[in-house]
Amino acid sequence: MTCPPAVAEILLEMLRHGLLRTRAAGWSGDADRCAAEADHFHNLPDLLRDYSPERLRYYWDAERSAFRSHLSPEELASWEPLWQRLRSQADVLRDIARSA
Repeated sequence: MTCPPAVAEILLEMLRHGLLRTRAAGWSGDADRCAAEADHFHNLPDLLRDYSPERLRYYWDAERSAFRSHLSPEELASWEPLWQRLRSQADVLRDIARSA
């Protein structure tokens, strides 16, 4: 299934954000942060390529939740706006599926 454009836009922004954070951590010599960031977003390209609501749900429930446990409050705050945008799109898609 093709990833809905609004969801794809958010996922691409998440990849950009994660790559920038990984780069900054690398330049700071923080290998653990690099690994945590990369572990978080390495499956997003597959979600873009082969989208399904189930894959998005897995990202939200499993991958995002696991990543959150590794974040400081400041790091968490940098991701929250993107996750809120993704949540709003997921809610819209869920509502559309229910009405179909």
